[in-house]
Formats: sequence, C-alpha cells, structure tokens
Amino acid sequence: MTCLYLDPFSGISGNMLLGMLFDLGLDYDQFQNELKKLNLAGYHLTLESTRRSAIGGKLFDVKLEDANHHVDESLTAKEVQKNDYPAGINDNEKTSHHHHGRNLAEIKRIISQADLKSAIKTQAIGVFDEIARAEASVHRLPLDKVHFHEVGALDSIIDILGFFIGLDLLGITKVISGPLVDGSGLIKVAHGTMPVPVPAVMQMRKNSGIPVHQREDVRTELVTPTGFAIVKRVVSFFGPIPEEMQIEKIGYGFGTRQTGHLNALRGLLLTASPSHKEGRTTGDEIVEIHANLDDQPGEGLGFVIGKLLEAGAYDAYFTPIYMKKGRPAYQMTVITPKQKCRIMADLLFQHTTTFGIRYVNLKRTILPRTFKKVCTKFGEVTLKIGMIKSSKKVTVEYDRAAILANQHHVSLEQVQQAALLAYNKEDGMA
Repeated sequence: MTCLYLDPFSGISGNMLLGMLFDLGLDYDQFQNELKKLNLAGYHLTLESTRRSAIGGKLFDVKLEDANHHVDESLTAKEVQKNDYPAGINDNEKTSHHHHGRNLAEIKRIISQADLKSAIKTQAIGVFDEIARAEASVHRLPLDKVHFHEVGALDSIIDILGFFIGLDLLGITKVISGPLVDGSGLIKVAHGTMPVPVPAVMQMRKNSGIPVHQREDVRTELVTPTGFAIVKRVVSFFGPIPEEMQIEKIGYGFGTRQTGHLNALRGLLLTASPSHKEGRTTGDEIVEIHANLDDQPGEGLGFVIGKLLEAGAYDAYFTPIYMKKGRPAYQMTVITPKQKCRIMADLLFQHTTTFGIRYVNLKRTILPRTFKKVCTKFGEVTLKIGMIKSSKKVTVEYDRAAILANQHHVSLEQVQQAALLAYNKEDGMA
C-alpha cells in the first residue's frame, strides 16, 4: 500500500497539491494524456522546477489561452452567459482570472462526460458538491442557484480532477494529513473583502473535526476552498506520520501568493516500515453502511456493487431478508473507509431505490501483508502474503489467475497450485 502524507505547514490549494504530486514523481506526459479525456480546450499547463527558500520543488499552473474564451466549446452561448450572482469562491492561485459563472449541474456534466475512471469522476464531483453546499449555506441560496466563478472555471476543474488523476497514476490508495495551517486577517477579492478563513472554508469546517491552526503573523489566506474540500473528501485521519510507515519520497508544491514565508505544501510517500512488515497487526476504523431494498430489480444489485467497489469500497454485498408483512427484500451492505462515506451514500441513492441508509462505525484489526509476483508455466501470478510473528498466510490473487486459466484452458485450481508451488520453491520450502 502506498500512502500519501500531507504536511500543510503553509496551507493548501489545488495547484499546490498538483505541484507536490509532480515533485513526488507524477509523470507529466501521462497526466496530460489523461487530462485530454476531458475534451476541453482554451488552456495550457505549466510545470516549473524551481526553488523557494533554497528548497527545490514544483510550481504547477493552468494558463488560459484567452481570458474571454476559457470554456469548453461544447457549451452553448446561452449556457455561458455571465451570471450576476457572485459565488464568492476564491482560490488564492486564481484571483487574477475573471470567469463566467457555471452552476453545479454544468460542472458535473463536463466531468461525467469525460472518458476517465468512474472513481476519479465521482471523487472530483464530490469535491465540487462539497464547495457548492458550503457556498449555498454562506449565501443563503438553494444549491441549484449557486454559480461558480473562480472554482467553477476551467483551471479549477483541472486542478480538482487532476489531483485525483494524479493519485490514481501514482498508485496512492490512502491519504492522511497533519493539521492544516491557515492565515488570518482580511483579503480583497473581485466581489469585495472577506475574512480569513474565507466563508466557504469556515462553512466546510463546521462539524468536520478537521484540525486547523491559524497564524496571526500571516495576514492572508493560506487554505483555499478547493484545497479544503479535497482534504475533507480524501483524508482518512489527521495526525503525525504513523509509526508503522516509512518515508520513501518527499515532494514540495509551491503556491504563487507572496506570504512573507515559504508558501509550499510538503507531501510524503509512505510505505510499510520493514520493522513492521512482520509480526504486528494494525488497526483502523471503518464504516458499515446498510440499506434495505424491497423494490430493486435483481440486475441492478450487481451493477451498484461494481460501482461501489470501483469507487473504493473495501467490500459490498447483498443479503436476502424478509421485511414487515413478509415482504422479500435485500439488505445492501457496504464496508468503506470513513472518508468515503459520502461517496458511497451518493452512489446508493443514485443507483438503488432506497430512500435512507444507516451507518455503523466499526474497528478492525488488519494482518500486515505484502504482494509478490511469481512465474509459472501459465504466466506471472500475484500472491498475497499475510504475516503474523513467524507464520505466513499465502493466497493467490483471483483476477490474474482467472485470466490465465481461461487463456490456457485449464482449471483455476491448476493455476493456483502452480503459483503456490513456484512460491514454495523460491522460499526454500519445497
């Protein structure tokens, strides 16, 4: 498992997150190829290797090729008419841009139509939904009346969607973070003066439990709505670097705002420490979600399970049950990381007939594991090896074994046995 640890000692924003991922090794060409699947024009990307306070890192930005033509050509003229409502969203890396308004539905349409992985699109839409709900509350407007300017523009769509593309390309499966650090005072934006933290960030902090320290010596915004919303959606817990993890790589993503201090986001790639790979179990908290379905077509159950697993659920399954008055039904169960509860709930409401879901917080103990590839006469097979003290549990990963069994017209058991035999030979146990 590759884990990303965020060290937001000078705040967090969309382009700082991406600059940090590039400094950690995200491939620029691969990233651009994935981003082209948005089918948007009117921009180009810049990525600069630079130094701040004698520290090397990356500065990422999205440049609009024409300030008057920044939207995708698929939008009609009616759709891009300027709206008089100032949503007030201000990303500190974007304050010089003046963009037409877009509502949440338009942004969702742009992202949904992209030929990208469903999990990436779901996560990006979730971030925009988080910001839109905060803005609706701040401005006392219905959700569908909120129109985005800065964060709804092309550059911020790229920042948000690009971050999740980057996580996927780097194989990052978990994100944790230290406390966020914000500035203080007042900032001037296109629509007036705002207090720091800006209203959208303050609204998203409500009941979130996310730790935020404010620096009185920095009289400007450090945490943007984009950065906070991403953190709120993806970070599983806040605290120090876990003892059982070791640092593999360190990266810095720079911001453009002049704060009088080092304006950078530090990120660490973490893997299991060798001293913790064997003999210790680890634990974390997960959430179990339940929904009773008594009017759901059977084929829809398999479809939604696929969606849930693709979005990052640990497991999803359904159980036949009987409800009141003897009605046959199914109970849908989803086991998920805490930070993905909202994503799973959205998928259940979207793809099932349920009108309500239930949550149970659970603790679990996890056996440390590693993955190893072995060569067999059928091809390369992946093994999962669980370790506790001096004992090992070895299982063959199903997907690859099933593909090889079909390719060679043999049973699944033959491939599995060949993989275990190859492992035993390598391990000196044959």
